[in-house]
Amino acid sequence: MSQSYEVSALVALSPQQAFVLAHSLGSDRTTWDTQVVKRMLLREATALGEGAHVFERVRNGRRLILRQDIWLPGQLSSASMVKGPWWLDAYGEGWHFSPVGDETRVTWKITFAHKAPVFAPQLERGVVEALKRELDVRMADFKAASRDVGLMQRLATGELAPDARHRDVVRGRA
Repeated sequence: MSQSYEVSALVALSPQQAFVLAHSLGSDRTTWDTQVVKRMLLREATALGEGAHVFERVRNGRRLILRQDIWLPGQLSSASMVKGPWWLDAYGEGWHFSPVGDETRVTWKITFAHKAPVFAPQLERGVVEALKRELDVRMADFKAASRDVGLMQRLATGELAPDARHRDVVRGRA
């Protein structure tokens, strides 16, 4: 059975700026997202966008490879799991950005299904609670990062952080 959870926040950014922050990679991401240890582009990708693959490792040890399925800058994005932990049958996440006066409402939603159908109801309760806590912390981090003028100026350059591409890290360019 599929489960989902979403969190929202109002931030004093344009939808485009909020979109860029939400999709930051490498040290730009680990600077603000306290739950992320590593988040980088895979293969030959040089920018995020539809079809790009992203590796993410979070503090609790979960590792995912996500594929960007929908990419509408300043509006919404959606990604689905290509590879993940043994206990996840499916995982997806989406971001939605809506202007509200001079601010932007940012909504981050995750959807997942547990792989162990026999124990799914019991296990999913624990997994849902852990994912909820993680997403709540990450949205609070996002909201705080939206007020970091230096980070937002850095992201506005459009340049990837040196450690944002797996190929560059492996080849010693980061």
